[in-house]
Amino acid sequence: METMTRTEIEAAIYASLRRTARWRRTIAQRFPNDPRNIGAAERLGDIAGRVSLSGEQCAALAPHFDDRERWNDALSDTSRAVGIRLGFDSFDAYVQNLIGALQ
Repeated sequence: METMTRTEIEAAIYASLRRTARWRRTIAQRFPNDPRNIGAAERLGDIAGRVSLSGEQCAALAPHFDDRERWNDALSDTSRAVGIRLGFDSFDAYVQNLIGALQ
């Protein structure tokens, strides 16, 4: 399978962050007394606006696209953790967590 480009990797990450932000907003409506979901949606949106991989980050992520199921699971799990678990306060931290989830 061919290696994904930086643009394709960034697009996949961006889409996951935006999709998860929409999901968190839906959950926030169902559970209005839990402020974590709206905060998480805002954090996801902020991180989505900062998607820009370094060459090193791209090189660490690109080989994992060959296993799409594993990639999609790790991407989804990492995005869902934003705003809920500690350690997801920047795009770089998000990427480090994603790399860790794929290893």
